Amino acid sequence: MATSPKKETPETGVTQSRPTAAAAEHGDHDRIVMASRKADGSMDQTRPEFIGDKETAIEAAREQLAVQAVSAVDTAARGVTAGPAEDGTGSSEPDAEVKALKDAQEKAAKAAEAKAEREVNELHQGLGE
Repeated sequence: MATSPKKETPETGVTQSRPTAAAAEHGDHDRIVMASRKADGSMDQTRPEFIGDKETAIEAAREQLAVQAVSAVDTAARGVTAGPAEDGTGSSEPDAEVKALKDAQEKAAKAAEAKAEREVNELHQGLGE
């Protein structure tokens, strides 16, 4: 975001050179093609407005939220390890814990993709023409 240089004014001294959160609440908003995300998956913009091609924005948001959701599942499941049996042999059967983790990841990814599509559909403002 560009900021203007400080200007001396007789009545107040120096004007603000950076926008504040309070100022952003009164009219400013972010025009975005792809959202920045907080750790919980919520958007980290001020009153975001998606611009550009809607399908591209949906695909980007779906991928972004799906990857973040899968990562959250992995983080929650840390400590789950799989390895060879005590005698050093492995099994061709999928490990039950790994399969459960993969199923949870796929479920989280699908929910995140649906959320992404809802967000973009709600906030998309066209191609900016």
